[in-house]
Formats: sequence, structure tokens, C-alpha cells
Amino acid sequence: MEPSDSSPTIMAPWFTRIRQPMSMHAFVPLLLGLLLLAAAGLKLAGSAVSPFAQYGPWTAPHIQALAIVWEVLLGLWLLSRVYPFGASLAAMVTFTLFASISGYLGWIGQPECGCFGIIRTSPWTAFIVDLIALALLLATRPHWRTSASTPQPSRLPGFANILVGTILILTALAAVALLRYGSLAAAWARLHGLALYAPPYVDFGSAPPGQELLQDIPVTNWTDTPIQLIGGTSDCSCIVTHSLPLTIPPGEMRTITVTLRPPTAGSGLFTRRVELWTDSLRQPVLRLVVGCRLNGSTPSVAGDSRGHGRRDEEKGHQKEN
Repeated sequence: MEPSDSSPTIMAPWFTRIRQPMSMHAFVPLLLGLLLLAAAGLKLAGSAVSPFAQYGPWTAPHIQALAIVWEVLLGLWLLSRVYPFGASLAAMVTFTLFASISGYLGWIGQPECGCFGIIRTSPWTAFIVDLIALALLLATRPHWRTSASTPQPSRLPGFANILVGTILILTALAAVALLRYGSLAAAWARLHGLALYAPPYVDFGSAPPGQELLQDIPVTNWTDTPIQLIGGTSDCSCIVTHSLPLTIPPGEMRTITVTLRPPTAGSGLFTRRVELWTDSLRQPVLRLVVGCRLNGSTPSVAGDSRGHGRRDEEKGHQKEN
């Protein structure tokens, strides 16, 4: 008896299809999806958890967390091949934003961008990667009519529900955080059990080399007991002890005056890590970064710049009195 050909057809699993020749329209989303997921994993593996700069206004904890979530969601969306036109459009907007930020960081002279976490990367390298990604997306972008008329896989409803559900949950959590704590940064600090919160990066603006700069930095006490700032960084490039010691009541905010003294020559971004020492057992040290952009003009005389800084400080004290 001859074998029958009426045996049921068994569909090959999805991973066996990878062996088949893959067009550029299928390869580019796969490549960029893996790139985004790898970048997110590298950031989580290191101290940097942001696709943006280590020192800059994009280092706020809530922005870091949202950026990681978006990288993962977009990477999974690209890998799923669900609604390719929407995924391609979202990817183009994302990589355009990344390219703008990395290009700006390279232009102001920042040596690293933190785009790949534990792998140190120049902003210009990240800028080139972003431009290549944009070029690939533009070359293989699907037409919206073709995408709309193409039957989507049966997994579309499930993926769409997950994506929409995640966005709704994040939006609801953000709304609750804003109502309860006043800002996403404050909510992040409370959820992580921080006793004190200060901006992770304080921008002193642009200045010529050697000019002394003063800035007031807000520090918030998120505990139910008073916390005293008892000391901090004090050296030739940065002083944070002008206003210390200072007691911050529970749930309130106070400002401290910080002096930044950039080098007398050079250009680009100048940053300095500073510390504030407290009497809190939960958080004995509060760390942040201060910085400015040196415009590379003729260096000012160090003594004159410090004199201007002292005169400005004296005027401030006179106003207070």
C-alpha cells in the first residue's frame, strides 16, 4: 500500500523562516530592533540608563526610565513586524531625536554620550549610527497604503493590546505621580527611598574660560524628619559650602549657593562632580554634576573673575539683609 499524501500540513516554526532569504524591507526593522534592545540592555548593565548624555538636562531619573521603556517597546515593535508603516515612522522620529541630541553633544565638545551604557561612545560615533539608521529607514520605508492593505498577522490584536496597555499604565502612573508628589522626578526619588533630591545636573550656562560662576541649587527633603547639610566639595574648581551648614525641614526645599571655577583656557563642555554631606543615615552623601559651556574666548584673569564672583555674592547678601 502506497503512502498517502493527505497527511496534515505542519507549519514551520517562526525561527526556521530566518534561514530563508530576507529582503531589506524585513532585514532593516530586525536590525534596528535588535540595536535598540541591545542599547537598552547595555544601559541597564552599567551606571548609565539613558540614551542621552551623562551630563546634561536629559539625565533626570524619570526621563532615563521613560527612554529605556520606549527603547524596549520600539525594539519589540520593529521585531514583531506588526503595522510596519507605524513602526517605521516611530523609528524615524526616534532616531532623528537621538541624532539631534548626539550631534549637539558632539558640537559642544562632550567626550562621551552614554548612548550604549557600559560601552563608552563618542557623540559623533552615535551621531553617525543614528544617521545610518535613518538612511536605512528612509530607503526601506513602507508606503502607508501598502501597509494598510496588507493583511496583518494574527498576533496583531495581542501585540496592539500590550502596547496600548503599557502606554495607558505609564500615563496613569505619571498622572498619579504628578498629583501626589508634584513632579515625576520627586516621585522617582520617593519610590527609590531617597532622603534628599537635587537636580542630577545643574547647567551654569555659557561663559568664557576662567570666569567664576554662581548658581543656586534646590535641595528637597523627602523624609519626615529634618536633615542637615553639614559639608561638601570645596576645592579650586568648585565650592558648595557657602550656605552650609543648612537644615532642611521635612518635606521642604532649600537652596544652596554653588561656585564653579572653570579652567582659564579651553572650550567645550566643562563638568564637575560634587558632593553634599548630610547627617541622614539613609543618604549620607548627595551627589550631582555641575557644568558649563566654555565659549573659547580670550581667558579672563582669574583674580578679576573671582572678584566679580565675590562682589555678586556680597550684593546678594545685601539684598537679603
